Amino acid sequence: MEKKGHHIEMIQEGQMNIFEADYLKKEQEALKMVDQAMAKLSAELRVERVNPYVAAVGNFLMDFLKDNPSSADKFMAEGKTIIGSLKVVRKEAQKVQVDNCGVLTSEQGFQIVLKYFGIKPTGTTATNKAGEQSAPNIQKESVEAPRTVQGFEASLDEFL
Repeated sequence: MEKKGHHIEMIQEGQMNIFEADYLKKEQEALKMVDQAMAKLSAELRVERVNPYVAAVGNFLMDFLKDNPSSADKFMAEGKTIIGSLKVVRKEAQKVQVDNCGVLTSEQGFQIVLKYFGIKPTGTTATNKAGEQSAPNIQKESVEAPRTVQGFEASLDEFL
């Protein structure tokens, strides 16, 4: 095998090589994308501030984004909104409704929201006693679901 002469250039202290400069540029772009995603979520939270469900999901997504900055581009996707994710959660709850009442756990709801934004669930799926798969575990859940007042429904025929 033939020996080839390799040239190693010493870099003065304080100078960056080409690889470091490229890495810093990509890192700055990623931080910019995270800031834009946070701004988009914050804007929707300001517009829909009276809706407690938008606030709960929005706060969850902002916490998720802080822990997973690489997913910022998913939140920036055109047409993806917190309200849109709540509509998907509603459709999923309607699929499991019994006697006109569909309920999901907060864990299931947040997993549906993440799936809506194109983020694959993290964690492992657990199997319950009936053998059905439950939603995957969320690594960090910092938002409590808002409590709602239970409604009362009765027809006139029930009282007669």
